[in-house]
Amino acid sequence: MSETELNVSLLRKLILHFYKGNLNFFLMPKDIETMDWSWQQAFLDATVNSKLIQEFPISSKFASLFLKKIIQTLEPNQEVHDDFYTQLCKSMKDLNKDGFSYRHYVIGNDINNIITIKETRNLVVNGTTGLKTWEAALMLSDWALCNQDKFENKTVLELGSGVGFTGITIGKLCNLKSLILTDCHDEVLKTISENISINFPHCKQETNKDITFFKAEDKSLGVMQLDWNAIKDLPNSIVPDILIGADIVYDPSILKPLSNVIQTFCARNKDLEVYIASVIRNEETFNGFLKTLDELNLDHENVELSKSVYIEWDESINKCLLKIKAKLK
Repeated sequence: MSETELNVSLLRKLILHFYKGNLNFFLMPKDIETMDWSWQQAFLDATVNSKLIQEFPISSKFASLFLKKIIQTLEPNQEVHDDFYTQLCKSMKDLNKDGFSYRHYVIGNDINNIITIKETRNLVVNGTTGLKTWEAALMLSDWALCNQDKFENKTVLELGSGVGFTGITIGKLCNLKSLILTDCHDEVLKTISENISINFPHCKQETNKDITFFKAEDKSLGVMQLDWNAIKDLPNSIVPDILIGADIVYDPSILKPLSNVIQTFCARNKDLEVYIASVIRNEETFNGFLKTLDELNLDHENVELSKSVYIEWDESINKCLLKIKAKLK
């Protein structure tokens, strides 16, 4: 590999680390030699000085840690670009404001293919766990991108959408007809709408009864409140081809309402396919979900998951992707 190729390879590697929120990188002496002023300028232009990061800033805590690591590596060996210090000072100044920030999820290691999500690193905010992206959402999204044919020209509804990563990713990268993202918490629904607007800036927004639609020529995304304990209020006109959900099997108290929602949609469409992705934190709770499905005459089978392909997720977790359908009579 030539010096120029090494330079470009290192640049791409560190840009990807930045966008993925990953501080786990190590630079060899030969790497540092290539990181001259022009290399640093290219890195800054692609990251902290980019239009995307300027408009949707990442966690100031992570930015400060990343910039510090680069500066400390460069200082003994290279003249450090002024903008590294400028951006570090800015990040340090904003540390106490670090509640919500933006994550930029790189799809397929392609820096030009990014899903931007407003979220928090906190597990619970204002009584809801729905304001961050959970591991099962990454897992389900990756599986969907590996199986795009399943979503071709289909209507999809997502249960417990949280900040909307899975629905937005599938809506943006799969050729579906329409998709409705649902949740029950007002602040979560507001965040979903913000994230759709970020990733679909040319969509026109309109409200029809209880659903806010974001429409483009070729597809439609909707945001709707759905309380699993008030399924009777669900409009009869909503009949999806595919039902999805990620990390929604975590609390014993919601297993029956969740299963009732699935059963309701299966009754509306006998060919409905349901895909629920879970990180299994409590075997008893997860087995309780399977038992409840059986009691409601719903079949389930495990879908084999390959390794990460388009979206990185933790392959070591205790995980399951369930396919659920109504039992044949």
